[in-house]
Amino acid sequence: MDTLTLLGKRIHNLREEKRLTQEELEERTGINARYISAVECGRRNITVKTLEKIAEGLEVEVYELFLYKSQEKPEEALRRGIETLLRKADKKKLKVYFDILRGIISVE
Repeated sequence: MDTLTLLGKRIHNLREEKRLTQEELEERTGINARYISAVECGRRNITVKTLEKIAEGLEVEVYELFLYKSQEKPEEALRRGIETLLRKADKKKLKVYFDILRGIISVE
């Protein structure tokens, strides 16, 4: 599941925990309810300023909006993270990663 979808679900869950409708959150934040709906569905990218307004409307800190649980298994998340690091690495970083892994494997 992508970050926008996870963030949207987290906002949706927090809003429901507070027993707020999207219209009530609109009143608290000044953000259109249709936009809130699109954010909750993961269809809209969201700015930091908008995140701040939503957090304030939900009476939480901004960082709490990112305290969601990924639906993927921990080992899948690790594999995906490693693959991302390798894809983005230049030759120098690849050598460092290789040396680290070789050191770990030789210790076992």
